[in-house]
Amino acid sequence: MSDFDGVEFFDNIEEMKIAGPEVAPTGEYNGKIVATEKYKAKSGNWTLKMTFQVDGGSYRDHMEWYNLWSPVENNKRIANEIFTRLTKAVGFKKYPDNHSEFIGKVLRLNLVQFEDEWKNDKGEMMSSPKTKIKYMEPISDDGMSIPKEAIPPF
Repeated sequence: MSDFDGVEFFDNIEEMKIAGPEVAPTGEYNGKIVATEKYKAKSGNWTLKMTFQVDGGSYRDHMEWYNLWSPVENNKRIANEIFTRLTKAVGFKKYPDNHSEFIGKVLRLNLVQFEDEWKNDKGEMMSSPKTKIKYMEPISDDGMSIPKEAIPPF
């Protein structure tokens, strides 16, 4: 008797379409924060990972990492600026006491896809599609949102 009795094995797995939602194409979507995690990265720095549900789950969840405690001052400043925008977009006037208070908060996301180049463990240059949040704003537009034409190209 095998540990895998009744489990189907697919010989042609490389030819099969990947099941599950696809990555959202470039555009604007309603988003919902569905998970947060503060953890120590491989570098030893604390990092906050947030998972966004895109368009009510129509697309694959999107994850962002915020290096809010970076020892590199410029990186820390940029991460803190972006995270402050996120904090305000979900309705907080200051950071809450616990990162989990972001879970369930909704906002409007502008996602952009681009081709990312990076080096793998063997030092080889690789390329893959990547999604990034270009900007975020509150769901309800009270006239205080950033005009789209004022946002620099990605």
